[in-house]
Formats: sequence, C-alpha cells, structure tokens
Amino acid sequence: MIGYILTIEEKEQIQGQYYSPYQLFNCVQDINDMWFLFLSDEDKVEIATTEWAWILDLPQGEYTPPLPPPFPTLNA
Repeated sequence: MIGYILTIEEKEQIQGQYYSPYQLFNCVQDINDMWFLFLSDEDKVEIATTEWAWILDLPQGEYTPPLPPPFPTLNA
C-alpha cells in the first residue's frame, strides 16, 4: 500500500484538519514509526487547489502496518 510519507511536524500540522466540509486528514503510523497519509484520486483533486496542495508533493512510500496486538488467551 503506497501513501504519502509525513514528518512528525507535517503530521501534527494536518492531523484532524478538514479539507472539505465532511472530510478530514487522518494520518496513520506504520510498523517503523513513520507517518503516512492516504488519499483517493478524488481527494487529490479536492485538495489540489487548496492550502493543502503541498501534500501532493510529499514523497510516497510503501506502508507496512504495525503488528496486531496479541490475541487474548483463556487461562483456565
């Protein structure tokens, strides 16, 4: 899965900010503690002419999800 790679400062700047009346940025952290943002083609069109257009110039990279928490076991 390919996403835009963010620095911590960039993530803090955009996290939770609305770029349309009903859509906001939601960044996610990967297994290597790197921050990513995923945008659909429609999202890219939406932000291309806004103050957020700089996001489209960020480097892109492969997102590796973090490991899920361990499954609880039953101790009898």
